[in-house]
Amino acid sequence: MTTRPDRLSEIARSLNRREWLPTVEEVELGSAFFQQAKAMEEQHPDFPPGPERGDRLHVENLTVLARFVENAHDELVPQRRDRLPASPMIELVELYISGAQPLLLHAKRMRAAWHSATLPEPATHEIAREAWRLSVTQQQAEANLRYWNAVGWEEEHDPYARWDNPHPAWARLATIGSTMMAAVTGDVDY
Repeated sequence: MTTRPDRLSEIARSLNRREWLPTVEEVELGSAFFQQAKAMEEQHPDFPPGPERGDRLHVENLTVLARFVENAHDELVPQRRDRLPASPMIELVELYISGAQPLLLHAKRMRAAWHSATLPEPATHEIAREAWRLSVTQQQAEANLRYWNAVGWEEEHDPYARWDNPHPAWARLATIGSTMMAAVTGDVDY
């Protein structure tokens, strides 16, 4: 596994300078990485959906990340490591896995708290008022209230106050993902 902290910059620079031209198999690995990420993001099994398409709970994002990283570590990399020795694309996936580790520790704590939580059920009069206020069905009003109750639970548990600032870890994952996307699409003129 890549351990040098500047390796991501080296890979990005070699891609930008066209010193690394990803092979078909490397592009396939990168594509599989993004396809699996998208498939996992579209699953919402244990979480109330938000009122808008992009609304997600923090604990849901962490759960998706944990499942995705586990899959990348246990399946995606091992399936291709022998066919792609010394591949920068393998290194990028490994950098993503290692970059996610601080978030995964937090994810484990948040998921445990989430699974032991009992969220308040929306009352009938609250559902009726929400449906009237938003001009939506009772079912949608109830779903909205469940989501906002979950958001309130997250705010009450204040995950960011319990650990170091998560933004650098998320930013690093975004940078790794951007480099991988450039390698997959060939759009390296950035």
